[in-house]
Amino acid sequence: MEKEKIKFYPNIEYNVKRRTKYFVLFAVLITLFGLMDAWFISAKMWYMLALNAFIILFIVLTPKTLRENPVKREPVLTVGENEVEVMGKKFPISKLRSVKATVYLGKVGNMVENRQFLEKTAAERPPEGMMGMIEFSVEAEGSKEEMHYAVIENVVEALMIFVKEGKVNYKLGYSLDKEYRPCTYNLNDVKTEKPASSSEVSKTKQLI
Repeated sequence: MEKEKIKFYPNIEYNVKRRTKYFVLFAVLITLFGLMDAWFISAKMWYMLALNAFIILFIVLTPKTLRENPVKREPVLTVGENEVEVMGKKFPISKLRSVKATVYLGKVGNMVENRQFLEKTAAERPPEGMMGMIEFSVEAEGSKEEMHYAVIENVVEALMIFVKEGKVNYKLGYSLDKEYRPCTYNLNDVKTEKPASSSEVSKTKQLI
């Protein structure tokens, strides 16, 4: 009998903010190019209108941006007994080479305080209930590999599924602003530790 599939979901608040930033930037870009186009036309600099290709690029990228930042409460990662589905793309676990999770942390103060917080978190037991990116390296034809990724809630818990199986390479890290630190805590210890109760769930500062 096949095991029940485990599902992971996007953080709606985070994705809404990502979409909003994208469209605000798009609106600013259109306004600027509109003003420049008016000047180019008045100066009869027709060849400069080719710069509008940047607007076309934004339009082309819009479906990809919306797809990568879903705002519906639907799973973006599903882990089954023999198969994994990431953002609608499925692949067999037997083809999986490695899994990497990056926890997104929020700022706690100035640059020094943020760095201390980042290093402290990276050395401790991985926090639960955190949002972050999970990346899968999957064997493709020949010696090639495919990369699949998703930003999900409970990213550490998702990674631990594969750590417990012990059949693929895995990595955990933490990102805060523009800095990154690899996890120095032994993830194999987490496998044997008692799960945290609801009152013990980490209150680590999270980026939203």
